[in-house]
Amino acid sequence: MYLAISIFDFIVSLVLFPVWLLAALTVRRLATRPDTRRLRRGARIAVVFTVLGLLLAAGRLLTFSQMAGINWDLVGDRRAVTTLLLLLPGVLATLVLSLPKVWSAARRRGPEDPKALVAPRITVPPQLAAFGALGGFFEKFLPPDRSAALNYPVYGLILVAGASWLVLRGRRRAERIDGGTTAPQRTRGRRVAVRLGTTVVVLGVIGTLLTLESQRSRFPDTFSMMKGTMDYGGGTTFAADGHGGHHGGSAGTNTNALGVHGNHAGHSAGAKAAAVSVDALKGPKSGTPDRRFTLTAQEAKVRLSSGRTVDAWSFNGQIPGPELRMKQGELVEITLVNKLEDTPVSTHWHGLDVPNGEDGVAGVTQDAVQPGGTYTYRFRVKERGTFWYHSHQSSSEQVHRGLFGPMVIDPAQQARPVDQDLTVQAHTWDTSQGTVTALGTSDTLDRRTARPGQKVRLRLINSDVLTRTFTLTGVPYTVTSIDGMDINQPGELTGRRLVIAGAGRLDVEFTMPDTPVRLASEDAPDAGIAFSADGKGTVEPRFDGEEFDKTSYGKPASQPFDARSTYDRTFDLVLDEWLGFYNGTFALRQTINGRVFPDAPMLMVKEGELIRVRFLNRGQEDHPMHLHGHHVLVLSQNGKPVTGSPIWQDTVLVRPGEAWEVAFKADNPGIWMDHCHNFTHAQLGMVMHVAYENVTTPYTVGGKSGNRPD
Repeated sequence: MYLAISIFDFIVSLVLFPVWLLAALTVRRLATRPDTRRLRRGARIAVVFTVLGLLLAAGRLLTFSQMAGINWDLVGDRRAVTTLLLLLPGVLATLVLSLPKVWSAARRRGPEDPKALVAPRITVPPQLAAFGALGGFFEKFLPPDRSAALNYPVYGLILVAGASWLVLRGRRRAERIDGGTTAPQRTRGRRVAVRLGTTVVVLGVIGTLLTLESQRSRFPDTFSMMKGTMDYGGGTTFAADGHGGHHGGSAGTNTNALGVHGNHAGHSAGAKAAAVSVDALKGPKSGTPDRRFTLTAQEAKVRLSSGRTVDAWSFNGQIPGPELRMKQGELVEITLVNKLEDTPVSTHWHGLDVPNGEDGVAGVTQDAVQPGGTYTYRFRVKERGTFWYHSHQSSSEQVHRGLFGPMVIDPAQQARPVDQDLTVQAHTWDTSQGTVTALGTSDTLDRRTARPGQKVRLRLINSDVLTRTFTLTGVPYTVTSIDGMDINQPGELTGRRLVIAGAGRLDVEFTMPDTPVRLASEDAPDAGIAFSADGKGTVEPRFDGEEFDKTSYGKPASQPFDARSTYDRTFDLVLDEWLGFYNGTFALRQTINGRVFPDAPMLMVKEGELIRVRFLNRGQEDHPMHLHGHHVLVLSQNGKPVTGSPIWQDTVLVRPGEAWEVAFKADNPGIWMDHCHNFTHAQLGMVMHVAYENVTTPYTVGGKSGNRPD
């Protein structure tokens, strides 16, 4: 609902300014009409534009009130400024002062002196409304600021100054027209020259400012991922090397960069403990691994089931990469070999809470592996369930081209038995015949044999950047796991739409009936998997069911903390969009609390703390927010507490207009990426970090390092 309202509001804001500009111009010209007939016609045109402007303004106020009804924080910054502070005064003044006079002039049949319509109280209100509508027209250029209330006086002064200038200009014009004077003929050329010169100067100033802003937005050639001020809830500033000093403030302070609330005073950085490098936060150095794997990054030409071919970057020559299967508690050793030409790589274990030095993020926990190089990861597996791995070097390109694969971690004890255990990865490929969404390498219907009574487990992985929706038609089923974490006492479902965030996972289990069963994706309706007794049958997929609600699914169970717990620190993070320059390129920047990487907020925590994070999406796109190294417990959605099974996730889908509250325990020291897993959004700034006190990194981004973790 919010998305539709937001799009309508955006369209109205674009149309509003030109309509009010035309209304202002037609009202202003009424006083110069040479005769009654032309006056009436001009007044009617002015009435049409003014009424249309009023209707559009009413529409904007309606959408504003609807969004405010969902959550005031959705409108409490730019929209409040442009709608209430800038637009509304001019609209009301036009309705009360200007429109009645113009309407009267449009209806009368007898002669009327046009000079009666030159008064500023008639001409200025629509001009003021056009001035206010201009704010909505350029709303996406205004910085999304959670502390917008602090700037209301500034915008108010701008409005007062603009209104005063318009009134003064209107009075001078009225005096000139009332006195019957016009500009001398001999000065018109000079006036044109002045206007042309003014336009050139204004355009020059604008061009200079845009050039300076473009240059200012460029990243340094080399910088630390800890660049900039890192706001800790207690008011402690950390420099890029992890050391800093107290600069005042207290817990609970909300800064323009980061909404933070705490339950204790701040801590002095480095005062009690020596700095620890991420290189010291590694897995076991000794011991014989229970599992050894080798992943070789190399080029490969892979054929999809339709015959289309993909010029892929692959692990071990296949896309997706090989399934890495292991057991909970095992010591795992994985060697990454890079055989790509001129392309550094790394590997991140998505959803695994590995030691920080094994996280595989280029520029944060390691340098990217150069062509011809190798790198070995060692860690003991704590989780169980469905996970995946992917490159975290130039992720938007490398994952898209195929550098990813599934990970399945079985319980230390006997896993719940099934007859078929299938891993399915939704992905979009650039092929020889255009872009296609497939399940693995299958972009056509995959027919499989399943005998009636067999237990089937489907491990659904969304390795794409966009949200994907699956359906399972022809059989009741249960969702047994979300992001690799078991659901407590899952109930039976039928025909639900299973929405999976980019990077998210769902495990689905069913008992094969006598009739065919069909797994399908809304984005690839001709693909999917058809199960039948003879491997030949199928059933038409259905996509008209209700959306699966994870917050009320399953049964509650005791957890180490919940919504009633006392949290050491709470971070409020507002996700939004902002047109402007990013690294020298004009783009729709993806912001966190009005900032973009590398100036996005750094969430500073202390080991052992309980941390609560509140996400709010004010933009128009989905944001799958992924915190490395930790699982978060979902507390509420849109203010409604979770009533079903506890939900532990590593990737939380925050859709437009939604507010999610999650929590985690700071029990895995390091510097951890926390970013939108839509890699396009990460490229445009939606990247931040959770950093523990006194942890530092020797790695840098850009320059000779070649590290690009986006």
